[in-house]
Amino acid sequence: MNLATVTRFARQLALPEVGPAGQERLGAARAVVVGDGLAAETAARYLAAAGVGALRLVGGEASLSWDAALRGSNPDVALEHAPRPADGAAWMAALDGVAIVLRAGFDDDALLPAAIRRAVPLVVLRGDESAADVVSFRRHGPCPHAPLDVPRVAAVPLAEGAASVVAGALAASEALHVLIGGGDSPARAGRARHLRVPLDGGEATAQDLPWTPECFACGGTGNEMSFA
Repeated sequence: MNLATVTRFARQLALPEVGPAGQERLGAARAVVVGDGLAAETAARYLAAAGVGALRLVGGEASLSWDAALRGSNPDVALEHAPRPADGAAWMAALDGVAIVLRAGFDDDALLPAAIRRAVPLVVLRGDESAADVVSFRRHGPCPHAPLDVPRVAAVPLAEGAASVVAGALAASEALHVLIGGGDSPARAGRARHLRVPLDGGEATAQDLPWTPECFACGGTGNEMSFA
């Protein structure tokens, strides 16, 4: 990995000044982190250290071991643990009362429709042998018609190495940007973006993805987002 490339990319994605109002929003926020590997742990540690008030850790037994480290960087962080939801209704419950959700892995299941129903921004992250990838689905919905009967299709397991650390850090940065208000600007409203850092020294990229705010069931008034 080319450190200069990663550093330059991080500067391009730099958070605006947080300030007292931004820090207050972070302290009042509850974030969900899904996964129990290195990428999810990295994201959770960054969020806790930044002052996010509460973390709901959704995953396996491994995430139980993070509590000491998370409280070490933020003694005031409230920690909750929950099993991985098995269906759409369980995902809806897991996203109740949260400001943002981050998931390690590009699995296909009911999480995104549940996030649309809850109007919760979603950041998914992945690290493999070639690159660190983050896809950020900015604030959208609520739309009550997003289908929850989505069968789970597991993605390729994440590589537990440098790419996962970079992906976790990028995802946390993106989540903080959304939480303090960067995701609500007119240029970003109703959009998604893909952040990618190649591990071969290639140029890092940030690409906006087009969305169309239309739901055939409600005529678009619910602002359900789907790819164009």
